[in-house]
Amino acid sequence: MNKHISLAALLSFIFPSPALCADLASMRAADIPADIGVPSVTEPAAAADRYAKDWTVLVYVSARNNLGIEAIADVNEMEAAGTTGRVNVVAELGRIPGKPIFNPFASVQEEPPPQNDWTGSRRFLIQKDSDPLRVTSPVLSHDPDADLGDWRRLADFIKWGKSNFPARRYMLIVGGHGSGWRGVKPPPQNKGISYDDVSKNHISPAELAQAIKAGGGVDVYASDACLMQTFEVIYDLRGAAEYVVGSQETTPGTGYNYGLLLKRLDANPGDARTAADITVDAFVDYYHGQKQQSVTMSIARPDRADALARRLDAFARLVEASPADLKLFNQKKFGLRNFEDEDARDLYQLMKMYYENSATPAVSEAAREVIVALAEGVVVRNEAKGYKSKEAWGMSIHFPYFYMNYKERYEYLTLSRDTRWDEMIKASVNAPK
Repeated sequence: MNKHISLAALLSFIFPSPALCADLASMRAADIPADIGVPSVTEPAAAADRYAKDWTVLVYVSARNNLGIEAIADVNEMEAAGTTGRVNVVAELGRIPGKPIFNPFASVQEEPPPQNDWTGSRRFLIQKDSDPLRVTSPVLSHDPDADLGDWRRLADFIKWGKSNFPARRYMLIVGGHGSGWRGVKPPPQNKGISYDDVSKNHISPAELAQAIKAGGGVDVYASDACLMQTFEVIYDLRGAAEYVVGSQETTPGTGYNYGLLLKRLDANPGDARTAADITVDAFVDYYHGQKQQSVTMSIARPDRADALARRLDAFARLVEASPADLKLFNQKKFGLRNFEDEDARDLYQLMKMYYENSATPAVSEAAREVIVALAEGVVVRNEAKGYKSKEAWGMSIHFPYFYMNYKERYEYLTLSRDTRWDEMIKASVNAPK
């Protein structure tokens, strides 16, 4: 299945139309003991060269969890491309030693990779090499116990990267585990994006936006993490990035194929939309094209989220006032697709259900208006390929299956404060059957 979402495609589908120190240049990451304190780069680039490069790609990877092995592989993939004349590749990797997955059917178990004893957080200017197992890029700073689940660490990384490696445009990729809106605070939850098992901290959707804005914003933000392409997250990212790339579904632990992505960006640096498209294409071509896996990946425009939120609010108020429409979700929910988060609905499919089944003209029309706002530019591209990707149209939203699945922490979200969506879904799941 190949979906390129557009207003025309969506509307014709349901409304048929007629017609990222000390001199360390020669010191490699493997040579640095765990307790060394290496100062970060502080000298800005010469003014004449300040914007000589098209892009600086800032990659922030929290592997202070069970992704320690995969994170080393990610940095090695970055080194397959490296920093070039057009693209700076800057990374922060925080990790604890990883354990290979035990395979009960194998007589010889997988060996830990080289450098698996690394701990703490290291920042690199990624240099190209031909060693797929060892990270050889110079370490520019090291913190033995940085909390990668603290949004202030992310903000500092963005500012550090942009100050020392300036370019015309910036892409930020945050990697690690992700769970969409569920990283909301309070109360503390050991989930969210960039979660850190050592500190028991994580970055919430609002903190993610706060970190990016504190760093001066980016042209493209991409989540190398699961379940992040939800409207609740996109709504918080207004003013933080022009384009947001992410998946509605869980993504492989191996994450982005950075070699493929960065090589393509170097070959065609283009504008922000071009970089967002390259990010999607590299993911889809690698996981679906080469590995034959089902994938979902989309591009969203957070600057257009306000209009969609207003229409969601209008829709929610109408449903709240209609007993029949409060019951409708419970009557039709098993016909709607779910993701690894069983309480995430595809927003387009959900609204299509209300449009087609509500007996209240105003509710049906309000659902249509949500679809129009979604299609008119919030989701500017959607790729859903493979048998597991049916009815994934690029944007998810929380609508729990059962009343016991509703969590009050949802009410702390910015979207919940600004709209009646939370009140409506709470009323719907508690409506008499």
